[in-house]
Amino acid sequence: MTIPNALYSEVQEAVAQHQPELSVSRTESLIVLEGQFLVCGPDGPVDTPDGVFDSCKIKAGVTAGFPTEEPVVFETGGRIPQIADRHVFPEDGNCCLGVWEEWLLMAPDHRFETFLTGPMHDYFVSQTHFEVNGTWPYGERSHGILGVLESYADLLGVPPDAKIITDYLHLLSRQKLKGHALCPCGSGKRLRDCHSDDLRRLSQRIPSFMAKRMHATITPRKAA
Repeated sequence: MTIPNALYSEVQEAVAQHQPELSVSRTESLIVLEGQFLVCGPDGPVDTPDGVFDSCKIKAGVTAGFPTEEPVVFETGGRIPQIADRHVFPEDGNCCLGVWEEWLLMAPDHRFETFLTGPMHDYFVSQTHFEVNGTWPYGERSHGILGVLESYADLLGVPPDAKIITDYLHLLSRQKLKGHALCPCGSGKRLRDCHSDDLRRLSQRIPSFMAKRMHATITPRKAA
């Protein structure tokens, strides 16, 4: 898919304002960010060099599908070990910035600037903090699918139980909640006699298309 000019301009403007040591270029299908990513203190995004206390060499790619598609980010200076305990995917070396569906549901908006100064910046703040203190300043989820389940459990307000989460998302993925459906909490009761009000509130925060997306990420695909 060809990169829209509007998205390219949006990325250029956000980088120029907050990450002036990154270059921005594009191919037909990818926006590429490369250079030194500046890390600043907790008072806000990088607006002036005065707030910078660290930097990392990175390369990142943004597709035309942003924000539906998550950007990929790599630390290229050899500073962060490519292991799960440092929140890097060992298979391909890209940084694990968090659960994307959680950001899509919780972020105030889906502009690239919000991503750049939010999860991307927070990731490198966390890495610097870990190097100095040995702890993660924003807490830490489990690796892999367990971390995804923990994130979804928080969003749904349920225990991090795979079956309960799957059943909740399956129900929320429907266009209309029906009272005679079994409640996903596992009580064995009909929805109308159990968590009907909770599910309707959740459906206002998690639209059906997002519930389907979340459900697909934790449901094993059947072999063809």
